[in-house]
Order: sequence, then C-alpha cells, then structure tokens
Amino acid sequence: MSYIDEIYSYGQVIQDLETSPFETVNALHLRSELEQKYKELTVSEKQQLAVYDRILLSNAKVMYDHLRKGYNFPSHKPIREWWWHLDKVVNGELVFNASEVT
Repeated sequence: MSYIDEIYSYGQVIQDLETSPFETVNALHLRSELEQKYKELTVSEKQQLAVYDRILLSNAKVMYDHLRKGYNFPSHKPIREWWWHLDKVVNGELVFNASEVT
C-alpha cells in the first residue's frame, strides 16, 4: 500500500499558513498515523516524510504561533511524536539534529 498521498497532504498543510489551525492540527494527526505505519513505508516515502518533517522543524516558531490559535500546548502525546511538542522545540527543551528526524 502506498502512503505517498497522505505524506503529500501532510507536507502541503505544514507549509501553508493560510490553512486554518484546525486543519493544521488534522495534519499533525495524519503525521501520527504515518508514524504508526512507519515500518510499512517505502524508502522513498520515508525520505519524503523526512523532508516535510525538516521543513516543519525549520519553521517551528511560525507554525507554533499559527497552531496556538487552535491548539492548546503542551501536549500529552509521547515525545517521539515531536510534532505535537513544537512549544518545546521552540523553547529549546527538545532538540534534534537532521539525522534524528525520520
């Protein structure tokens, strides 16, 4: 089964700040679903997902400010789902290097 459409949907939303915060939260739920299916993803799907994750990380402050309009931080999601913890990324409590984001 291919997950590329879901990956592209996630990628489009996290790059578009014109999207409502609620739709962005839905994209984060989609990212969590992709994480649960991560072992089923092809190498190219994992690579594309990593590209979008890096974009999200590089825009963490802007996305955090955008999401605060419709999402209350902090999250009770596991830290491995770092996209729910952008507040910690922005505050420097959660740090990644590029090779860790997969």
